[in-house]
Amino acid sequence: MNLGTKLAALALSAAMFPAAAALAQASALPDYYPANYSELIDASRKENGLVIYSNMADNNWKPVIEGFNKRYPWIKVETLDLGSGTVHSRWEAEAGSGSRTADILVSGANDRWARYGQEGRMLPYNSPEAGKLPDFAKPYPGINVMSTDPLVITYNTALLPEGKRPTGFQSLVDMAKAEPAKFKGRITTYDAARNSFGLASWWQTLRTKGDAGWAGLRAIGPMIRGETSGGPMNEKIATGEYLVGIGVSGITIFPRLEQPGGKILGFAFPDDGTPVMMRGLGIAKDSANPNSAKLMVDYLLSHEGQTLIGKGGLTPYREDVKEGDVRYTYQAISDLVGKDKMIVVGFDKALIDEAADFAKKWTAAMSGK
Repeated sequence: MNLGTKLAALALSAAMFPAAAALAQASALPDYYPANYSELIDASRKENGLVIYSNMADNNWKPVIEGFNKRYPWIKVETLDLGSGTVHSRWEAEAGSGSRTADILVSGANDRWARYGQEGRMLPYNSPEAGKLPDFAKPYPGINVMSTDPLVITYNTALLPEGKRPTGFQSLVDMAKAEPAKFKGRITTYDAARNSFGLASWWQTLRTKGDAGWAGLRAIGPMIRGETSGGPMNEKIATGEYLVGIGVSGITIFPRLEQPGGKILGFAFPDDGTPVMMRGLGIAKDSANPNSAKLMVDYLLSHEGQTLIGKGGLTPYREDVKEGDVRYTYQAISDLVGKDKMIVVGFDKALIDEAADFAKKWTAAMSGK
C-alpha cells in the first residue's frame, strides 16, 4: 500500500477519532519529520480551512489540492487566481482589517518577496522538507521557492510554419526587423510597467543581456502589445491576433497544449537565454489558520507535492522528482538549454531600488526610444 492510499484509509476514522487519526497520519510521514508533528495536524482541525492568493489558475492547483485533501480531508482549500502584483496589493489592503484574507501567498512578484524578506512580513516557519531542497529554495526566513518555471516563446503554428519560428529573443528581433509589417502589433509579452511578474522577469533578463538586450527591445518595442496575464496571450496567439509571445510563463502554455485545439500553439525555450522564474511562497504572519497553512507548505515542498505541481503545469525542482512523472523539472531544463543559458529570476534586493527607473526605461523602449 503506497503512502497516499494508507493516508486516505487512515482519514476515514478521522471524524470519530481526530487525535488518534492525527497520530496515525504523522506516523505515516517521512522519518525526518518531528515527533510532535501530530500536534500540528490535530491543531489544523480546529481551524477554518485555507485561503490562497496566487497567480496560478485552477487547473494548476487541481492535482495539488486533490492530493492534499486525500491526506487532510477536513481542510477546505480556496484559491484565488490573481495577477502577481494583485496577490500582494490585495493582501496588504486586507491585512489587519478583520476580514477574511489570504493565509498563503504564491506569486512571481519577486520585488515584493524581497521587500517582505527584509521587513519580516511572512511567518518564519521552517519546513521539515527544507533539508531535502537546494540552497536557493529559501531565500529569506518564511519565504520559500514553490516552483522554478521557465518563460518561453509561444507562437501560432499555422501562421508561423517550421523554419519561420523564432528560437530565441535575438531570433525574434531579426525576424521582426526583416518583416516589420508582418509583426507590427502582433508580438506580445508581459508589460513590465504594469505587471509585477513581467517586471521581475524582464529586469533580470535585460540585466543579463545588457546593452544588446536593450537595443533588441527598442528595435521591436513598437511592434509589441503588452498584456498582464499569460492566459490571454496564448488565447490571442491561438486565434491569430498575435503571432508570437516572448517571455510567456510556461505554466500558462503547457496545460493549454493538452486541451482541445492545443496543437495550434507551439513553444520554444529561448536558445539565447531562458528565464526561469523562482515562484515565491509564504505564510502570512497574521494568518488565521497557521497550522493548516504549515501543512500546505510542507506538502508543496514534499516529493509528492512537487510531483503534483508538475502535473499541474509548474516545474518542480526537488532532485528526487522524476522527469517521467511530470512534464519538466528544473534539472531537465538546465540540461536541455544549458546551465549557462539559464536566466534565474530570483529575489535580488536591487530590484526594489531599481524597479521605478527600470519601468520608465522599459516604457521608453516600447516606443523605440
